[in-house]
Amino acid sequence: MANRRQFLQGVAGAAALTVTSGVSSFGRARNLRMFTAMPGPSGPDRLPPEWYQRKIKQIQEEMKKKNLNALLLLSATNIIYTTGYFHLSTERPLAALIPESGDPALFIPDLESDQVKLWWVKDYEAYFDYPGPVNRVQWIFERVAKRGFGGSRIGIEEAKPSRLEHMKQGATKATIVNAGDIIDNMRWVKDEDELRVMRRSMYFADFTVQAGRAFVQQNGSVTEDQILKATADAVADKMSKELTDVVGVGIQPPFGGLVPFGKRSAFPHAVPSKDRLKSGDALILSFGAEVGGYSVECERSFCIGKPSDHAKRLYEAMLAAHDTGIENLKDGAVAEEVDKKSLDQIRAAGFEKFLRHRTGHGIGLEGHEPPWIAEGDKTVLKEGMTFSCEPGVYDPDWGGFRHSDTVIVRKEKGEVMNSYPTRLDDMIIEI
Repeated sequence: MANRRQFLQGVAGAAALTVTSGVSSFGRARNLRMFTAMPGPSGPDRLPPEWYQRKIKQIQEEMKKKNLNALLLLSATNIIYTTGYFHLSTERPLAALIPESGDPALFIPDLESDQVKLWWVKDYEAYFDYPGPVNRVQWIFERVAKRGFGGSRIGIEEAKPSRLEHMKQGATKATIVNAGDIIDNMRWVKDEDELRVMRRSMYFADFTVQAGRAFVQQNGSVTEDQILKATADAVADKMSKELTDVVGVGIQPPFGGLVPFGKRSAFPHAVPSKDRLKSGDALILSFGAEVGGYSVECERSFCIGKPSDHAKRLYEAMLAAHDTGIENLKDGAVAEEVDKKSLDQIRAAGFEKFLRHRTGHGIGLEGHEPPWIAEGDKTVLKEGMTFSCEPGVYDPDWGGFRHSDTVIVRKEKGEVMNSYPTRLDDMIIEI
């Protein structure tokens, strides 16, 4: 096997990838030519404080419609969405209070105090540590009550009965109402600032797929574990060199993604194994990236060597479903109808028995978030929503194929954020 460090040094410096290929045959004479387009998208690598300050004002307008005097958030993801305060979420409760006017306040464990001082939210109260002499959610609501909201309408996210009881014990005279839909509905639709951060994230996701392809092509009969380690090293090196801000940056475990091949490519969520890649296998390189808190996906399916007729039929059915899904991710479409139109392409090809999952899911501050491009979700899509589009076809006796693009809902059809190719001719690797 070639020296892995030499491979990493070569691939980690590449920019956003545009891959084209020249094919003389499907045999060993096939020559793949790869070209890199320089440079990739420059920042931003996170949203600025001004974005969050505008978001707070938008939330306060929505609060007026529900007659809320305050909104108290305990979800780490929603705290990041509304204030931009990135933190390590643990068992220690951390909350954001959004009043009906003015700036928010944070309630934090004391070990976060120094970190909070570096951000734009200056108003905070801290408790020493968890669990403490008083339930910390109760402690938070006691402080909210002391700030003049003791007899007010306070909106919260949906809470477990035990947590709700502690809220009521902390603010005994307040009216506590479920208002989590304010944040949920806002998060569904991304503005152009958020999309710019997601495009930056996609630059690294596309790169990781190319790093995996290059590793396989250079090293031949590798294991899934080796592919994962090599690609994780490559993208980590690249992020370290190129990112200007490193909050909300993530590489999915284990070692960055899913890379099943052979019959295991028919497992949609296959954990890594020590199997070795061989000619004739299907290979799925499934990676995500996260920059500034925003996640994206890039998954691509490859054939190792000349694809059989059966492989070609499976691939084309998957690709037809994938393309149909993108075409229908448009303003005004109904989520479950997009799913049906997409998966019907696989059914029409005679492979209904090889279906294992829906067409896609919402994606943004969480890798999987609503709405769902799936049966039973009747959400009407709006421009600016973002989804994975990842229909797959899985033959348990041979293997499977799945591409995943991250797609923006637009007026006429979906806009694909990925730049990596999808056609079969570009997805053949000789080893």
